[in-house]
Amino acid sequence: MKKIFVMLAIAGIFVGCVPSIKSMSKSANKPSTNSQASDIIVQKVDKDDVRDIIKQEKMLAPDATDSELSFTAVGEGIAPMNTVSSAQALALAKRAAITDAYRQLASKLYGVKVNGKDTVKDAMLRSSTITAQVNGLIKNASIIDESFNQGLYRINLELKIDADKWKELFAY
Repeated sequence: MKKIFVMLAIAGIFVGCVPSIKSMSKSANKPSTNSQASDIIVQKVDKDDVRDIIKQEKMLAPDATDSELSFTAVGEGIAPMNTVSSAQALALAKRAAITDAYRQLASKLYGVKVNGKDTVKDAMLRSSTITAQVNGLIKNASIIDESFNQGLYRINLELKIDADKWKELFAY
């Protein structure tokens, strides 16, 4: 329903910019004495301009567009065995947990690319390789909880993003 209202609003904006066929045929047959009628200005409008116009003109009632979506991920990390001190072990475990949490969050937002390769020789499987890859940019995520227990560091990471921005970037 919201999309219909937005489309009608955009169509209403553009109807004023396009001359009708009747007025074009009349102006083609006889010369115009009014310079404003013959000057047609075509202007490109982007999404942000249309949103601003809709908000300023109060064409639509405010709804949940100002809401934020929240994505969370849990990352876990353990310290390597060859650390110099317990402080270094804790720092490395925390870094591993944060990195894992960012990877988990990126896989939720962007998805995971999976590649597989099988090698068959003489009707027998010789090798099978599966790789998974995550590529993404995560900004402004915050740690909401962290704990360290028996060598395992656990991080809860949260990303809050505007619902409209999420729809533009990720909903496809």
